[in-house]
Amino acid sequence: MTMTRETAAVTAGPAAEPLGSWVESHAEPCRGGRTYRVLVNHRTGQLLEVSEAEARICSQLDTGRLPDDSPATAAFIAELREQGFLASDPPPASRRGVQVSVARLDVRWPGAGAVVAAVYQHGARHLFRPAAVAGQVLLALAGLAAVLTAVTSGQHFVLRVHPAQVPLVIGLSVAAVAVHELAHALVVVRHGRSVDAAGVRLHLGTPAFYVESASAVLLTRRQRLIQAAAGVWAEWQFTSLIAIWLWLSPLPVAVPLLHRFVILNAATIATNLLPFTGLDGSWLLADAAGVPDLSRRSRGALTRLFTALAARTALPRDQKTLAAYSILNGLVAAALLATAAFFWYQLFGDLAATLTRHGPAGWATLAIVAVILGRPAASAAAARLPAAAAAGHELAAAVTFRLQWHWRIPATRQLASTHPELGHLTSTQLGILAGQLHRTRHRGTLPAALAASYGIVTAGTITASTTARPHATLTPGTTWKPGDQPRRATPRAILIHIPAPTLQHLVQPASG
Repeated sequence: MTMTRETAAVTAGPAAEPLGSWVESHAEPCRGGRTYRVLVNHRTGQLLEVSEAEARICSQLDTGRLPDDSPATAAFIAELREQGFLASDPPPASRRGVQVSVARLDVRWPGAGAVVAAVYQHGARHLFRPAAVAGQVLLALAGLAAVLTAVTSGQHFVLRVHPAQVPLVIGLSVAAVAVHELAHALVVVRHGRSVDAAGVRLHLGTPAFYVESASAVLLTRRQRLIQAAAGVWAEWQFTSLIAIWLWLSPLPVAVPLLHRFVILNAATIATNLLPFTGLDGSWLLADAAGVPDLSRRSRGALTRLFTALAARTALPRDQKTLAAYSILNGLVAAALLATAAFFWYQLFGDLAATLTRHGPAGWATLAIVAVILGRPAASAAAARLPAAAAAGHELAAAVTFRLQWHWRIPATRQLASTHPELGHLTSTQLGILAGQLHRTRHRGTLPAALAASYGIVTAGTITASTTARPHATLTPGTTWKPGDQPRRATPRAILIHIPAPTLQHLVQPASG
């Protein structure tokens, strides 16, 4: 792995704008010979994945050399400027106060990084010493014994929670999640990186802490593995303490709730290790497999698979693997969502039933709560609709193309074999040609635009003026080329055609 600090060192002109001193670049090799490259904006906490060519542009900017003036380069530099990566256009200073989003039911605190750093310096750093780690291992083993004892004790498992107990159950869950997220943050700070923010939001109807750190991607692969595992490890320590307390027989009144928490939280920790749906296990899998961008690469993999199947084109092996992973992701996500809904009902079901017994006012209150809790999920879903629509359009186009294969492929082959100027086209260019053909029905006078196109008659007949004959009759299977003048078509005549300028524009990139 290589890491470099990109600084605003040299400015060679208005077009050679270096990256800001708050921007750091990172590159590391991945499975399959790829290189994962990313820019980190420490002021905004934003990550920007870049290609090899884009990384080269960044290096040119930082050394004061002017990049080429191609449209792709200009668009990339404009994106850097818009998102605050260039020294000439710094992003606005981030707000340091508490930020509240009612739409996302989110409370975010950008100043949490200083608190985490202080916690690390004033005691938490000792948790990483060998003696402390050995103590944690002993506690984890004792906790495992205590959890197994709780499972096999014969104690009645109370799943449904009385409304009066809901605050205690939520309090224990919030404490476990807080320990989990703090552990992630402490590992980031330990390795010299910063925490951008921390906060709390409602997740599936219950409060949950979270930590943001764009700098985590700059850790080494081994450090990222430790950072991903740290949350689960710390939460297991917390669960072990509760399990041992339960083992040692605390107040009898607390036994049912502690028993419930120990079993459910142990199951939650095990679930969090699943390598799917953004859980900690997915980050562990990504770095263990040498694919740090696994989450991004798997998005759209299923659509690409269906598109390839519909078009009967070969799909690389890695894309098939990503598609299988995407399918498992969806299945696991659906199962987790159903499980969360079940446990949410067990936690709040009695409270909801109590509200419904209060008539219209209770139902109205329940509806308002449902809207408030459902709004973040609806907002997140709405943000993904454009990408989903684009993927659906791509899939629909592939299916449509596959259904039209019976006339596109023969027509393409005949046009290429009939006209010498098309005989040199590659398979890629022929595929482009097949995808852009138009199939239309005509009767009577034909549009003048057909005279500037390549075409073939597949049904009926048309009269035309060609270079060979001024009054020709084109029957099914007959082709024409630009310069020929199709005049009139018989009823139900079917023509397949493509404008010559369109064909030239499509094949030039492939021939280059």
